[in-house]
Formats: sequence, structure tokens, C-alpha cells
Amino acid sequence: MVLGKSSKKSFAIIAIIVGVMGVGIGAYSIATVGSRLNQTATQSEWMLLPSTERLHPLALNGSPLLGSPDAPITMVEYGDYQCSNCQRFATQVKPLIIENYINSGKVKLIFKDFTIYGNDSVNGAIATHCASEQNKFWEMHDFIYQNQKAVNSGWLSEDSIKKLASGIGLDMQQFNTCFDGKRYAQRITENFNDGKAAGVNGTPTFIIIDGKGQIVTVAGAQPFNTFKQVLDKMLEG
Repeated sequence: MVLGKSSKKSFAIIAIIVGVMGVGIGAYSIATVGSRLNQTATQSEWMLLPSTERLHPLALNGSPLLGSPDAPITMVEYGDYQCSNCQRFATQVKPLIIENYINSGKVKLIFKDFTIYGNDSVNGAIATHCASEQNKFWEMHDFIYQNQKAVNSGWLSEDSIKKLASGIGLDMQQFNTCFDGKRYAQRITENFNDGKAAGVNGTPTFIIIDGKGQIVTVAGAQPFNTFKQVLDKMLEG
């Protein structure tokens, strides 16, 4: 789903290859995989950190990493759980990226919420972060997409979300406390704002960052071969 007019070209890649994508001139807020949290560093200082201790600023505040923190390429997906093109990526393309790039330690994936369909989309996003407290973010993420129905048809209402959560074996008392308290509502708002600041205007949008901080943005429901082309070129250096 794209907000506003979009190109009809299939396999279109919107490429933004800049060292820092506009926001990188000056200071960076750095959140790391290790113990160096909430630091500020210049671009050059960030590049000197070991890959296991750095996370690109555009990847902050999202899901747990899927893949090795040492992977040289970071893929950040902005999506909405009611977006049919996001569901297509999650069920058809993501498994191939996992098989060919994530399992081999070449790519790490992070999901960030870009809720454009209203309250039910926010419910879905909150649910995944609450599931993350029980180390089941990606299980909830995938299960929601596997059960996707028509937009705003009630399938992500509060009652429906709790039925989905029980389906992946969560401790429901812990989940309900988190979900009913809207514990991650602020994070979801921040993710949306981060996306807008980075130029995201629809879902799914993928910001792919190589080990040098160069960025390629892939927009829309692209086939696996489109991602393969981008990732292989980045890996070639």
C-alpha cells in the first residue's frame, strides 16, 4: 500500500545510494547490540565500532534482529499488518531471504511499524512487541500475517488479537497486561515518525544498508530476484 500516487513499473527499485541518506551529516544516536547503549557518534566513529556492537540509526527502535548481529547488511522493513503486499513479502519472499542470506550470516532483518490503516493496525503492532517480551516477536509477526483478512474487518480487534496470541503459546496473563496497557504505543508512533523522516510513504518499504552505511531503498511488493540483485551487489562491495 502506497500513500499517494505510485509507479506502476514492476521490479522498480528506488535507489538512494548516499553515505548517510541526508540524516547522517553530523551526530548519530547509536544503540548497540552490546553494552554501549544510547551513545552519540559521528559517522566515522560509528563505522569504527565492531559490527556486533553497532546498529545503524535507521534500524533503531524496531523488532529484535532476525539473523546474526554480525551480518554486514541490515535490512529494515517498514510495514503494516493489514497491508496485503506486506503479507505477500512475509509469506513468499522473506522465507527465501532467510534461506539464502540470513541463515548464512549475510543479512540481518529488522521490522519497524508503519501503521497506516488505523487502530487495528496499531493493535497488531502492539501485540508483536508484547510477544517480544516472551521472545516470540517473530512467531507473532508471522502468525498475524498468516491469518490476515480484509482491512479493518475486525480480525485485529482486541479480542481477535488475544485469540491469535494464545495460538502461539504465550503466557496470556503476561501478554494481556502488556497489551491492555498499550505498553508499546509510543514506540509505534516513533517508528511511524522515523519512517516519514526517512522518506517512507507506503508499505512495504525496505531500507537496505551495507557495511559502509550506503543505502538502497526498495519500495513495494517486489519479487525475490529484486532483493537478490540488490543484496548480491552490496555483498560484492
